[in-house]
Amino acid sequence: MNPWKNEKFTSESLEAIDRKFLPGTGQEVQFIINELGAEIGSSLLDIGCGAGRHSIELAKAGFVVTGIDISPKMLSEARKRAVEHKIKLTLLEGDILSLSELLNSNVEGFDGAICICESGLGTLGWQKDLSVLRKIHSSLNYGGKLILTTYNGLKKYRGDRIRAKSFDYLQGLVHWQLPDDWYDDHDHGEKLKDIQRVYIPAELKMLCEIAGFNFVEILGCKPGEFKRQPLEPDDIEMMIICTKTKK
Repeated sequence: MNPWKNEKFTSESLEAIDRKFLPGTGQEVQFIINELGAEIGSSLLDIGCGAGRHSIELAKAGFVVTGIDISPKMLSEARKRAVEHKIKLTLLEGDILSLSELLNSNVEGFDGAICICESGLGTLGWQKDLSVLRKIHSSLNYGGKLILTTYNGLKKYRGDRIRAKSFDYLQGLVHWQLPDDWYDDHDHGEKLKDIQRVYIPAELKMLCEIAGFNFVEILGCKPGEFKRQPLEPDDIEMMIICTKTKK
């Protein structure tokens, strides 16, 4: 089972996300607006929108936002919060591999897209990650930008985790699973686990370029402190900003 389809896991994760990341959302969204350079009223795509942390603030700023997430629980919370803030969001449930089908009614395309906080990319394998990047590229209007944040593979390779059984450094794969004591005594169902492909900066830059993006930039990334800072080897996350241009 995908962990994000498990209600207990999603509820606990949402509490942690709100506690740790919600306070820095305003700063992140202002950075996103400045970097995308899109005019107020432009259409933006939030891939892996979760409970709408960025989508809601972008909509409050005057953008038309479509959010996509695989978790019914997260989307339910996003709808609730959108009502509380009296803003309108288009929220779609589905796997990012089905991006084209989910967006088939959006003929005109988007003026910008974000995929923040490891929102699916990396859990698919590099071939499928490339497919998703191509779908994002095709959904953007010319001049549209993608802002993506994901784990910094350099830190994984430099750290002690290279010796851990959970990290396959030859394939760049982190094997993740919840400890046995997380489950209730009566829970004998499928255990929650996942595999995360971590990329070094050059790999992700190459994937974005193969997908058709230009001007691919790699930056450092710290929650609540989004800015144009160089990526350091020990940064947990990295940020990629790239543009769809005419050939």
